[in-house]
Amino acid sequence: MNISAKELAKLINVSPATVSMVFNNKPGISDATRELVLKTAAEYGYAPKKNEASGASSRIIQLVNYKKHGKVAADTPFFSQLTEGISTECTRQGCALHISYFYETMDIDSQLDALRAVDCEGILLLATEMAPSDFRKFRDFSVPIVVVDCYYDELDYDCVLINNIQGAFNATNYLIQCGHKNVGYFHSSLDISNFSERADGYYKALRANGISTSHPYVHPVSPTSDEGYRDMLRLLESKAPIADAYFADNDIIAAAAMRALRENGYRIPEDVSIIGFDDVFIRATRLSPYGESPINLLSSSPTLMRTGTFFTASRSTS
Repeated sequence: MNISAKELAKLINVSPATVSMVFNNKPGISDATRELVLKTAAEYGYAPKKNEASGASSRIIQLVNYKKHGKVAADTPFFSQLTEGISTECTRQGCALHISYFYETMDIDSQLDALRAVDCEGILLLATEMAPSDFRKFRDFSVPIVVVDCYYDELDYDCVLINNIQGAFNATNYLIQCGHKNVGYFHSSLDISNFSERADGYYKALRANGISTSHPYVHPVSPTSDEGYRDMLRLLESKAPIADAYFADNDIIAAAAMRALRENGYRIPEDVSIIGFDDVFIRATRLSPYGESPINLLSSSPTLMRTGTFFTASRSTS
């Protein structure tokens, strides 16, 4: 049974104004509160009325963040910046942005009904964690759907993508051009299309430089900070061979690896050079591989340089 905005607010002990601010994508709401409101709304089938979600505008674009497990499509700076860019363009086009979270672990039908209840112009489906079969849930929607951050050949949708293959190729090739002979790969232990494409780019760079793709330096690492850090500690405890340079599937993995390596006596980048992917600002202390104080990896450390979609901690051996 659907609930009202006041009932939703009471359920999670926030004000009705907070609920309104979340659905109108207003600033001043923490990421944790925003996700709590959206998750509870999906769980109880709440959908804002047209005038509640749009304010002065009658045109609504829905941004649906599909969460299969939430380990990749989390509230990281990358996704915050993506949402901010979409919101800015919606405002420029005279549209209101309605943000929803879709949780695979919750009641599917009620969430789909809530999405259909919003009178929108179209849906931007943030599909980072989606598999091909997951798209079947959305095939009966009557409004246009554009898929963001995911692509499969069998999909009949327009898609907006990162050039994962080229970015990973450039990053790996950069390490090789710096003179590194053994360039390893911190590959995500979670399989999504983005990481599969980055693996393609990594191996293409090795082959383009005449380097064997059969080597002991490919290590599965969780793409989340805490689990990735623990994975790296286990890798180091196992005495597995460590390469002198690595490409990592994302910046979270790179930061977790750097933290574990430093704690085990490795110097970054003197002993091990690392390039991550996403151009994320690592500010939280638990992510920082450079000590206890929170820092910005991209601009505060002299060993790091901005290189488009990835950050580097590297040295030239020539």
